[in-house]
Amino acid sequence: MFVKQWMGTEVVTVAPDETVAVAEKLLKDHKIRRLPVVEAGVLVGIISPHDLKKVMPSILDAEGASEEIFIADHTEIRTVMTSSPITVGPDDTLVEAIRKMRRNKIDGFPVIENMKVVGILSISDILDAFLEIMTGGQAGTRLDLKIDHTPESFYKMVKAFQKQSKEILAITQHYGYSAD
Repeated sequence: MFVKQWMGTEVVTVAPDETVAVAEKLLKDHKIRRLPVVEAGVLVGIISPHDLKKVMPSILDAEGASEEIFIADHTEIRTVMTSSPITVGPDDTLVEAIRKMRRNKIDGFPVIENMKVVGILSISDILDAFLEIMTGGQAGTRLDLKIDHTPESFYKMVKAFQKQSKEILAITQHYGYSAD
């Protein structure tokens, strides 16, 4: 499975000279958690709600509300964005993308092709792919079977399903368990 099969392709972006207020509004209006920062069509950074919170005053500050509005309206995104964000390509495998997510402790990233943002891959997209793999994308009964790791055992299992006229929609293997 490849990133291009699961990535979101309707990507909302922002320019680095826009304000924090604009970024906050885009994140809220589009219900998204990451906003690629693009300049002249090229990805130069990424902004998340966490990045924005770091520049805002404490909610415990008595003057915080007016200060927050001033900061949001006058701070350019380039000053708070994560520069050189971690990316994946559309032809990368989901396994590669997941490893990159885990290694870097992130929950999504821009998908880049020829220096252009062509999509966004999020943890939600990865979970959708997992559900598709585990269910075949259809309602039905899921069976988890432990069988020996031999071709004969697999053949016997398939024959048992055929005998009962049952359709197998998906098969996955896990080598972490033994049939003992």
